[in-house]
Amino acid sequence: MEYIEGETLGVLVDRLGATTDYARELYPALCDAVDELHAGFAMVGETSAPVIHRDLKPSNIIVTGANRTLDEGLTFSSLVIIDLGIARVWRDGADADTVKFGTRPYAPPEQYGFGQTSVRSDVYALGALLFFCLTGTDPKSGFDMREQCEMCGIPAPLADVICMSMALDPAKRFASAEALGRATRAAYDLSRPVRPPAPAPVRTPASETVLTPQGLQNPAGLPRHAASAACGLLSRVPESLGRIWNTLVCFSLLVFFAGSHFAVFYPTGANQGYPTWLLIIEYFFFVDGLMVLMHFALLDKRRLRRRFALLDSYRGKKFAKLWLKALGVLLLCMIVIVAVANATGVVDTSAT
Repeated sequence: MEYIEGETLGVLVDRLGATTDYARELYPALCDAVDELHAGFAMVGETSAPVIHRDLKPSNIIVTGANRTLDEGLTFSSLVIIDLGIARVWRDGADADTVKFGTRPYAPPEQYGFGQTSVRSDVYALGALLFFCLTGTDPKSGFDMREQCEMCGIPAPLADVICMSMALDPAKRFASAEALGRATRAAYDLSRPVRPPAPAPVRTPASETVLTPQGLQNPAGLPRHAASAACGLLSRVPESLGRIWNTLVCFSLLVFFAGSHFAVFYPTGANQGYPTWLLIIEYFFFVDGLMVLMHFALLDKRRLRRRFALLDSYRGKKFAKLWLKALGVLLLCMIVIVAVANATGVVDTSAT
């Protein structure tokens, strides 16, 4: 067995840390290497057939001369794919693989008896490897990839590449490792922050990034803002527990709504002297509005962010600023209404 000098991709990411710099040169080079493997090998006069690796993972990628600096970013000398122990040659017409092996976080469904593996099976594993390079962790099998990318703060263009690569349906993945490499390079260009010396980008209404199985189309699109670069604690919480938590939050809100109903239609104490219309404004608009804001802040919003793109654009400080603005407007309106009611004699706050 030939000795190959270098370190595995897993050791490299552990040493240098997870970063989008991998998507600039090293990861596309890996895609090119896999694409050469898919080109197949054949003797003179024979037709070559794709060789499917079927076990692409961090420990099977050897990198030499890797280093990372602030000026040059991530650089490396060479990259080698090892361990073709379960590799196979693609056969036209086969329904499934004879032997079903692989490393779970990096193996596609068809590798476990759901069909014959093809070049798109290795594309699935490459997508998982990109996730590993950007986060330092293996993707969690059985969990939504879009959600995992969001929780780990992966920039949206790169998250789109990962999600397409790891689609459960092979037909929805990139058609080749080469197409995946091109899409990753373009997604990296969209994701990297604008340096201070660089001129501000020109925004055009037609700028839009579209991913297809053949690669990234219209790479002139504008990047969406990325969240934090570190995986949030919420990513470790199963979404089923998030739904249970949301149910409890909604139940708590309904209890407050019921309290407001009774305060308006069955007033007690000082409220008995106020007109019904004022109680409706006070409780149904101000009190219930305040409760809605507080409970919305407590919600597990992962499913909502996937469904509503506008909500997905408000994260962290941006979401906190919007929430505080809404709270400020609500309190200001309440102060104005009470002041007007007091001035007109409807409410006498000076009375004790």
